[in-house]
This record gives sequence, structure tokens and C-alpha cells, in this order.
Amino acid sequence: MQYRIEYAGKGPYDFVNGRSELLRRLQGTSRKIIDIRKVYKSGSTDSVLDRYMCYLEQKNVEGSEQHG
Repeated sequence: MQYRIEYAGKGPYDFVNGRSELLRRLQGTSRKIIDIRKVYKSGSTDSVLDRYMCYLEQKNVEGSEQHG
């Protein structure tokens, strides 16, 4: 299964092949992630960000900053 990682701001997406590669990439990134999408063979995508939130540091997820 292929996954697409979308980052905040302008920049290219990252594509990874398989869950294990996705987990390695998520734990090693310092960029803000706005979405993680599962890419199907047909080209359609589904967001799976909620499923992988626990593998991300809070500072790397768009909208997770604490205000106040």
C-alpha cells in the first residue's frame, strides 16, 4: 500500500511504500504534517491521519499548537 504525506506550506508530498516505511518517516520528520493519505491503485485516496496521530510528536501536526 502506498501512502502520501502532506506537509504544511508549499512543498512536495512524500510518498512511501508500506506501513513500516511510513512509521519510520513519521518518527524521523521535523516538518509539520497536515495529512496522511492512503493511495489506492485506482488513484483515489483516503485520509488516515487520525490512525497515525499517536506516532507523531504533537509539534509536527498542523493545528496542534497550544494557544493562550
